[in-house]
Formats: sequence, structure tokens, C-alpha cells
Amino acid sequence: MDTHRKNLLILTLVLVSICCAGWVRHAHAQPWIPAAGSGKVKATVRFYHSDRLFPQTSFSANTHPTHSRLSETQIRLDGEQGLGHGWAFVYELRAARLIKSKPKATYSATGLQDQQIGLSYGLRQRAHFADAITVNAIVPTGRTSTTPQLGVGALAVEPDYDVGIVHHFGPRLVYASLSVGPRIYVRNGVTQARASAVVGVSPIQRITIMGTLFFSKTLASNALAISTTPNASEFYNILRGGVGLEYAVTKNIRPLIAYEIDLAGQSIHAGSRLVAGVSWRY
Repeated sequence: MDTHRKNLLILTLVLVSICCAGWVRHAHAQPWIPAAGSGKVKATVRFYHSDRLFPQTSFSANTHPTHSRLSETQIRLDGEQGLGHGWAFVYELRAARLIKSKPKATYSATGLQDQQIGLSYGLRQRAHFADAITVNAIVPTGRTSTTPQLGVGALAVEPDYDVGIVHHFGPRLVYASLSVGPRIYVRNGVTQARASAVVGVSPIQRITIMGTLFFSKTLASNALAISTTPNASEFYNILRGGVGLEYAVTKNIRPLIAYEIDLAGQSIHAGSRLVAGVSWRY
């Protein structure tokens, strides 16, 4: 069994264990809307590497070696700011350096990637259950004229439905949340179905173990493809999983570390990334 398949098996077993402990199969976003003037900021550094490729003809977990290698270092700032009356401002801001190596040449690009900003409105906001609707705009700040490109270079909108639960088993805390919705590119109507999820368990005080899943499937056949344009990210078929650990230094400051791996995909690089960062609640 090769290293990639071993990593896939280990990650799958951990995710199943965490999801069973959390009583749900999927989850992601933060459906609880913070009060006016309060919020959360999370800063992370992500180190991505890939030297394999998923099949072009089908969505599969199988991979094969590719003649090019990708390495990316990404700085990311995620946050939410309570606005009052059930509303919150949310954002995901990125900057990166991407290197693509081929047998005879190496290419690099540095700069901002496409940014995501939006508004969330809380629906049912209870102590142990919450849901919300979020409408995001994906703003094209990434470079698309370079090889490799950073970002899609096209405006998109993404309406999401977010739902989550929290439960205490004595001193142990379990939470899970799920975000689902389409991403629609304004210029041509290309649509991606997207879902992201997180499940967390606190087995001991201050420590939280997390499992994550992300899925994207392009629904339109007219999505821009790698073979015809550098703006290739409209075609984005991927299933990614991850495990992470968060430590509460204080109630509001929490360093974290995570490992993520591409589990399945189509006509896209298959890789893994290490994530390190810290979140601050205020």
C-alpha cells in the first residue's frame, strides 16, 4: 500500500470515529450569529504540496503521477463580526505564493487570491441548535495571467445554508455544523455545488479534536477548463478531508494545527496541506 493510500485510510478512520462521536456525518460554518460588537478572527498559514493527479474522465480516489508539482504557501484571515439584529459580516481573505515545477522549468506567482466576503442572518438561534443564511461574494483579486495562476479571475455569488448543534456530555463538549449551497459565476452562470463540514470533540479540558470535510462539484459542462484557459478553477471537483487539534490558552485565544488531504477528485491535482494558526474571540 503506497503512502497516499495509507494516509487516506488513516484519515478516513479518524473522521469516522469523530463523526460517530458527534452523532452527525457532516458539518462546517458557524451558524451562531455573534452579538453586535463581538466576533471571531482566525489567522492561518497553509502549506500545500501535490505531485499527483486525479483522473480526467471520472470522479475518483485513484491518482497517478503528474509531470508537474505544485507547492503553495497561503496566508489566510477568516472572521465574523456581529452587526446586531441577527446580522453578521463574514470574510475569508487570502494571499499566497504558488510554485509549479516541471522537468524543464519552474514557474511561480505571488499575490492575492480571490477573496470572499458576505453577510449572515441568523434564523433559529438557540443554546444547542442554530441555523443561518449567508450570502457571499467572491471578488476576483487573484492573478490569472501568470503560470501558475492565483484565483479564477471572475466574480461569483454563493448563497449558503448553515446549521449546527452543540451538546455537553458531562465535561465533554461535542459540536457539529454544516454549510451547503451553490457557487454561481456571474459571467457565464457556471455553478458549483459545495458543502463543507466540521465536527469537534473535547475529550479533556482545553483540547478540541476536529474533523473536516469539503466537497465541490461543477454542475455545468461549459466551465472553463485547464486545457483552454489559465482561469481553470471554475472546474473544481474535489473531496477533501482533514483532522485538527485546537488548544484553548484562554477562553478567547486558541492556537490550532491541522492536516488536510485530497480524498477524491476529477482532473485536478491531488495533494495535502499542513495548517497552523490561531483564533481570537472578542
